[in-house]
Amino acid sequence: MNNRIFKSFSGLTLLTLLMIVFASPEVYSQRNQPRKTETVKVVKTTRAKAKSPARGTKVAALPQKTTVITHQNSKYHYRDGVYYKPQQNNYVVVAPPVGVRVKTLPANLPYLLRGNKRYYLYQGSYYYPVAEGGYEVVDTPVGAITDWLPEGYETVDLDGRVYYRVDETYYKAVLEPNGNVVYEVVRV
Repeated sequence: MNNRIFKSFSGLTLLTLLMIVFASPEVYSQRNQPRKTETVKVVKTTRAKAKSPARGTKVAALPQKTTVITHQNSKYHYRDGVYYKPQQNNYVVVAPPVGVRVKTLPANLPYLLRGNKRYYLYQGSYYYPVAEGGYEVVDTPVGAITDWLPEGYETVDLDGRVYYRVDETYYKAVLEPNGNVVYEVVRV
């Protein structure tokens, strides 16, 4: 009986030793493979209290010190980036027509770059500096890149793709090689 116990014990010991010697080292080691991570810049938007009326708003009286601008036989009243157009006995806040020029813009405005051209964003409209001085309202520059979205954007899902819309301008998020998220103006 002792011999039988000894043989069982010897067999069990031999089996354990074989498992230790021939076991894969991967079983006992941790896997130190680099994880694929994607850094995404989270942009939180907060709606600040509007300092100027939204487009489409009707006002009974114009603010003080507006400038009258005539463009293609239409009269506009302009102040601080807001355009008012007469309508019946009121004024309606409208988008400026493309081609309207203003003498100055506030300092430190956000801008878009398209190639080496700089477009300034002011009150939801894009302005481009003109050689004669001043700034002209231009169509939204398709392909321009910015690292921010204009205030008041809404998220739109078109054919399974997410876009951000402000008025009639659409932006799509683009991930740069350095991990930053930027926004490209696209035509939809």
